[in-house]
Amino acid sequence: MKHSNLHRLPLAWSLLFTACPSSGDTNGSEISSNSSSDPADTDTDSPPNNPTTGAAPDLTTSSPTTSENTDTTGQTDTTSQTDTTGPAGTSSDSGDTASESTGFTPSPTCGDGQPDPGEECDEGFGNNDNGACTLECRKAKCGDGLIWEGIESCDEAENNNDTLYGSCTTFCQLGAHCGDGIVQKPDEECDLGDSNGSNEFPPESVGCGDECRFDAKLLFLSSATYKGGDIADMMNKGVEGAHKKCQYLALQAQFDNANNFKAWLSDAQHSPLGDFTKPDKPYVRPDGVRVADSWDDLVQNGPHEAIARTDGGLLLPNALVWTNTEPNGDASDKSATCEDWKNSSSNLKSHYGNVGTDKVGWTAAAVLLSCNFPAHLYCFEQ
Repeated sequence: MKHSNLHRLPLAWSLLFTACPSSGDTNGSEISSNSSSDPADTDTDSPPNNPTTGAAPDLTTSSPTTSENTDTTGQTDTTSQTDTTGPAGTSSDSGDTASESTGFTPSPTCGDGQPDPGEECDEGFGNNDNGACTLECRKAKCGDGLIWEGIESCDEAENNNDTLYGSCTTFCQLGAHCGDGIVQKPDEECDLGDSNGSNEFPPESVGCGDECRFDAKLLFLSSATYKGGDIADMMNKGVEGAHKKCQYLALQAQFDNANNFKAWLSDAQHSPLGDFTKPDKPYVRPDGVRVADSWDDLVQNGPHEAIARTDGGLLLPNALVWTNTEPNGDASDKSATCEDWKNSSSNLKSHYGNVGTDKVGWTAAAVLLSCNFPAHLYCFEQ
């Protein structure tokens, strides 16, 4: 008896659900829609409303993107409503803001090989920041900060300058610079072009480094002359006054290492033999002419070429020079120093040299020179 009642209970509930209106029950609605085979039921559910606006999409629009996003069931893919390439899409709106802040924003279609509005060029995979059409689909030009290979040598954008040494010109070509084969004073001591930094140089000259500096010690003839008693001063006595004068002239000429020049001059306390460094590298004039291969070569053989070029670039082949120094660098006479180079009396005398290539005469002439005579100094880089 209990068993038969359990069988009747589902039937009673079934009758009860059938009698209830389907419009007021969610579960009933689901059962009805799932079991219906009426085509009209399908029409009421499709197409879905636009999830953004709540309005049905315009199916008459002939957008290529919309037609590609329609599936085979007739349901329109809602992603077509947020197409980033569309003229009214949110990406285009935000791109306008980016363009205002950065000055330029590449077109979304840049790189497709077709020049579109807003693009100056488009070579597809051929776009290159080193080529004629950049990665932003803009035509390469001087001043854009990019180097167009084969056309431009450099490009420093707003920093291009036609007059500044080592800069890029407004034509995007290298201006005066180390390595162009032209000596640019005072920025360069030498420039052998492609031979900089190598062992290739003219036989009468010396090597030139990668930074356009002589691979040698610089020496020059002072452009100024001094009476014997004017060499020392209140701050610098004796030969030390001559050193300071050489350093001053080197500084005015903008020579490297200007504070490390010394005069080829001797007194009771100083001499080149005692005070100079003894480099195992050449001595060279400011004009690039080799004077000696080394210290040893200088004191043994004398200058190959006269130390006749001044700090100012003048050639004075017959100049007289205060020295009081023997060819080996030692003092000639420790007492013949114009009283420590502070007395210009005509009654006092000292040793001098005559500019030239003579092994002895360049530093130790046969006669003495009166201390009231104005003469030059030899200045050597240490």
